[in-house]
Amino acid sequence: MPDKDRPAGRYASPPCMAGEVAPDYFDPMAVDPQQTQDVARWRKAARARLLQARADLGVAGRAAVAGALGGHLDALLARRGVALPGRIVAGYWPIRAESDLRPWMTRLHDAGARLALPVVETRAAPLVFRPWAPGAAMERGHWNILVPATARTVTPTIVLAPLVGWDGAGYRLGYGGGYFDRALAAAGAARPFAIGVGLQGAALPTIYPQPHDIGLDAIVTEAGVQWEAPARPIPGS
Repeated sequence: MPDKDRPAGRYASPPCMAGEVAPDYFDPMAVDPQQTQDVARWRKAARARLLQARADLGVAGRAAVAGALGGHLDALLARRGVALPGRIVAGYWPIRAESDLRPWMTRLHDAGARLALPVVETRAAPLVFRPWAPGAAMERGHWNILVPATARTVTPTIVLAPLVGWDGAGYRLGYGGGYFDRALAAAGAARPFAIGVGLQGAALPTIYPQPHDIGLDAIVTEAGVQWEAPARPIPGS
């Protein structure tokens, strides 16, 4: 879809394992249910292929990717004039061979940023973000993912979204549960700047975006910034 034709809140997918719980998730507003189900089947196959390729990268390969991602994220934030002290940045707790950006998040914390992690508190509802810092107490959340052991929530201005796949129009293939989409949609005017992070080799010609898919504001891989939404400022910059 050309940039000028995009709605203001462009839609993507979640940073959790919800796809394993709801593998038949599809947008209930779709005009053509058959087409929606065809896309869901295509995504399931693409997701399986990309997850296997990511797992095959190995520990050393993933560490190299994470290091490169951190450097490119630093460059993106610096170019956008982001001041870290006091800024709330939401990362993610890595699962399923995702790039481990916790060392990068620790550097942000040391530079004065406030950190957060996404949490599924209610099924089929938007994610919330709980404050997190290196060494903070953790507990098991939905799908056994570690989450901060606090009931407090915060509103980040920058959010990282791990990519299973991505396309050159700024859309993200996630795990299929829709939680990340719901979080961005629910934020409204307070929507955070959403940065997808993942492998260059996970690029797809398209993810066949559906009505529920919200596009990202930037996509970063180990090869650098691959997508930035035109004229989309980082809140508070």
